Amino acid sequence: MLYVIERINHDCGSHFDFVVNSIFPELTQCLEQSSQNFFSAADPDIFHERYLSWLKFISLLESDLSKLSKQNLKNSKAYQDFSSRWDVIVYYQIRFLEISNSIENILLNQPFILNNEQNSPYKTLITSTIFKSIDRCWQPNIFLEPLSHEFWKLTLQCIVRFRIWIETFNAKTMDMKFLVNLYVDLQVFSNKIKTLFQEIILSQRLISLTSISSNIAIELTNVLDEILSGLMNKSRMDLKNIIIQQLIDRCNETLHSVQEIPRMYRKTNREAPTKPSNCILATFRHLQTFSDDYNGTLLSSDECQEFLTITMEEITKRYYDLCSEILSSVRKMEESMQRLKRVRESSRTPSNQSQNMTTSASVTLTDDNKIRKQIQNDVTAFTTELEKLNIHIESSNKLTILNEESQVQI
Repeated sequence: MLYVIERINHDCGSHFDFVVNSIFPELTQCLEQSSQNFFSAADPDIFHERYLSWLKFISLLESDLSKLSKQNLKNSKAYQDFSSRWDVIVYYQIRFLEISNSIENILLNQPFILNNEQNSPYKTLITSTIFKSIDRCWQPNIFLEPLSHEFWKLTLQCIVRFRIWIETFNAKTMDMKFLVNLYVDLQVFSNKIKTLFQEIILSQRLISLTSISSNIAIELTNVLDEILSGLMNKSRMDLKNIIIQQLIDRCNETLHSVQEIPRMYRKTNREAPTKPSNCILATFRHLQTFSDDYNGTLLSSDECQEFLTITMEEITKRYYDLCSEILSSVRKMEESMQRLKRVRESSRTPSNQSQNMTTSASVTLTDDNKIRKQIQNDVTAFTTELEKLNIHIESSNKLTILNEESQVQI
């Protein structure tokens, strides 16, 4: 029928556009009168359905109109009035609250929960929630083309919110298992967002925008890459450092017992040490547990090895400082005792001095040498445990220095 009317207008040279000036105004008036809440966004699902139907109707209508009639239609008061009554901004505000609240509720009530969804690529609930929220922005039953810029902005805001939340972590109170899972999730999240961007956002939702200029797609890609770079290079590295710091703290708690070695042997008549201190083996058990829990499951072998290596670099330096302090104290004690001994010997008779030399020769191992021997045993065990875990550290030379400094003094 529209085709016939258009043909009549064309053949008769009529300046009266029957579709624009008669049919369309009557149609829009009927739609408005059919429901008082026809344009309301109170129910966003119904609004979305009606709005898409309207766009589809306009598209079909324009396909049967001449170029001039299309222009007349879009310039007509009836068209502009009807189009302006759609509360797309209110619709977006409702969707914004739905999406943002779903994220904030998790951050407020269940921020550190592991994800128990089957077949989910994410290990943590918060990562899964944020990705679903971003994905929802671009779902056909949510997305509206006039709101492209708003949903794009919301996508970036979700990623930034994720990054800011991670930056507020307290390293001492965080559960390591959650941290490792989140660390792994960030890599998956970044990859999934890039896929969503290329396959859905650019290729389907923003195609009318990107078709205007190829530079638009490039600019959008650059913006997303910059946002994700902040998440990966800053937030993920922060997580890595927190995990390593927790490992270091656990190791330091047990390694601290090294300071008890002098008390164990000085003036206690304890037998000379033949095995390493328990604290050395306990320190490496923390590393072995970490490797057993995450190597080959959440972390690749190379990633796990990197965590252990960085941790042991710091632990070895700490161990060197503790032992150096002990050995320095031992040397000072020996020097003090030797000075005292020389003073006493200078006041003794030759016969007493001869008797003292005989007594000294019979002593097998002094308390200070027992301390040195224990440190030597510990250094050997420390080196052996490093080799078992295949950890190669730059500060291994400090262990060599300790081994030399802890040689028994005759």
